[in-house]
Amino acid sequence: VHPDLSNAAAERLGARSLRAVLVAGAADSLPLALAGGAEAFGQSESLTSRLKHILDQYADGVGVLQELLQNADDAGARRVAFVLDERAHGTASLLVPRMERWQGPALLCFNDAEFSPQDFRNICSIGSDAKLAVAGATGRFGLGFNAVYHFTDLPSFVTGEHLVLLDPHARHVPGATPDRPGLRVRFAGGAGLADQF
Repeated sequence: VHPDLSNAAAERLGARSLRAVLVAGAADSLPLALAGGAEAFGQSESLTSRLKHILDQYADGVGVLQELLQNADDAGARRVAFVLDERAHGTASLLVPRMERWQGPALLCFNDAEFSPQDFRNICSIGSDAKLAVAGATGRFGLGFNAVYHFTDLPSFVTGEHLVLLDPHARHVPGATPDRPGLRVRFAGGAGLADQF
């Protein structure tokens, strides 16, 4: 795209950003308008109502950080860090212009554990009892991660070789639908994709 042409105008004309092409090529399965394949990914059930009820059960503030610590502990993390990034980031190279909301500020939570395939299934299953059988699990009711919705409508995370973007309202993530309100992108091993994030 020419530097004198805005991203919004380029999108209306059908031009795709390099980032969108690379993400589409590295995504898992569902063909989207991004070209290549992408896997629609996210939580499902009457999601926004369910999340509202979950938030009513969880205090905001430090309680959210405690939930993230419990999740890291349950995953076997040895290191956890929280960073408040107050910067606003550029919008010149987004998957779609409507993702501007994600450009900061942000609370970043790092831990050194990696999602297993079961963890991906669990995060899509709100209130799952998958941890009930794990005697040492700190968080055992499948609701804790959802406390992050006190801080954001658009949580995202990187684990292993995947970038996950959750969009319960299905308004910002390309390809998000009420049934699959998010996107999981495999970026590891994708030619040139890792340096786009």
